[in-house]
Amino acid sequence: MSTTISRWKYFAYPELRKFAPDDRPNALRIAAETRFDAVELLGVIIALAITVLITRYSGTGMGLADRFGAAVTNFVIAIPLLLLLGGPFYVRRTRRGLRKQLAELQQQ
Repeated sequence: MSTTISRWKYFAYPELRKFAPDDRPNALRIAAETRFDAVELLGVIIALAITVLITRYSGTGMGLADRFGAAVTNFVIAIPLLLLLGGPFYVRRTRRGLRKQLAELQQQ
């Protein structure tokens, strides 16, 4: 059962190429379930805090339509910002999980 893996995943996770083609989807799934370490948790928390600070707004004096517009704008800004600031920590965690699996395979 071989499912295709996007090219960007091979770029983000070069360790993935060291697995047999049929084992890659499962290896990636297992790696994505790896627990965050302290650096990764701190990085995600800081990314979230920065995003919240950047997208804060005051609703004082705004009508309902203005508040809705501000909320939508903040959402549109927050998602790419979270991907940019927090995404590398998710990639780091998955790469660490892949390296751990490779080490376990080499010990067998």
